[in-house]
Amino acid sequence: MSHRKTRFQLSFSIQNIRQRLAWRYSLLFILFLCLSLTVASCNSDLINSFTAKEQNSSSNLTKIVKIGHQPFGTFFYLKAKGSLEARLAKMGWYVEWTEFVAGPPILKAIGQGKIDLGYTGVAPPIFAQSEGIPFVYIANDSALPGSIGIIVPQNSPIRTLADLKGKKIAATRKTAGHYLLIRALTQGGLQLKDAELVDLPPLKAQEAFLRGEVDAWAVWQPFLAKLQETIPAHFLTDSEGLINDRNFYLASHSFARDFPDIVKTVMGETRQMANWITKNPDRAVEFITARTGMKKTTAIVLTKSRSYDLLPIQDRAVEEQQRISEIFFRLGLLPDRIWIEDLIWKQKLDL
Repeated sequence: MSHRKTRFQLSFSIQNIRQRLAWRYSLLFILFLCLSLTVASCNSDLINSFTAKEQNSSSNLTKIVKIGHQPFGTFFYLKAKGSLEARLAKMGWYVEWTEFVAGPPILKAIGQGKIDLGYTGVAPPIFAQSEGIPFVYIANDSALPGSIGIIVPQNSPIRTLADLKGKKIAATRKTAGHYLLIRALTQGGLQLKDAELVDLPPLKAQEAFLRGEVDAWAVWQPFLAKLQETIPAHFLTDSEGLINDRNFYLASHSFARDFPDIVKTVMGETRQMANWITKNPDRAVEFITARTGMKKTTAIVLTKSRSYDLLPIQDRAVEEQQRISEIFFRLGLLPDRIWIEDLIWKQKLDL
């Protein structure tokens, strides 16, 4: 009887211990669960708080200015520097950059409302005006003859402009290269029909030139300098005495009308960047090589080949644009005569 009682008491004790342990484990689990939920809630609050701050920060930039740039030029430097973004952010604006390989797609993008501001050579705006694209000329830079030219392979028998007769010449239609070719042929006593213009965008033109599918190439910077990294080429002519190869800063008509202060701010920052490049060419070379991997020797050539000033539209630039448009019109490349003066922005730039 006592043995049974002892076994019963032992069994009861063990069972009691198990129940207590189970209860403690349950209590610990509940406490752990509550703690986990609390931490998760805190983390969620932190994440939501951080996200809210990010959203609030982004929401402060309520408007976007969309700028189109080419692979080289003052806009290229300005984009890399980031000073324009910092200044416009204070005004509630965000900057969106898009790179284009040439001027014609920049004007097309302006016409489609994809960008607000752009930077092109002499010919694209003329064709764009003829096509009814709504834009205005804002500013221009000065011309330098080394920024564009016609090249042939180093061992080519072509050595004069007259030698281009009957040859295949790569050029991008509606660009400064196209106009340079027209002027070069005229200088050589030829007409446009005396040579075969192979219309190719710059990168395709480079491939055709390297494969020997064309005899010459009307090319501008930076493609000219980059090609010289690959193979030696003979510079048949640059633009000196043929065209004043300047570039223009353009804006869509509606953007310039609705947001003149933003246009002026962009131009002001661009002018400061241009002045820095002009005064610090060696540092500008380092800037290019660090961000593009370009050879230093090529970067030096590239930097010296372009003028980086920014000037309010000059009467001389307008007159030259009008002359170029008249030549295109006489050649039948424009359906109607146009007047450059009609698209000059009338507001004064504070430069």
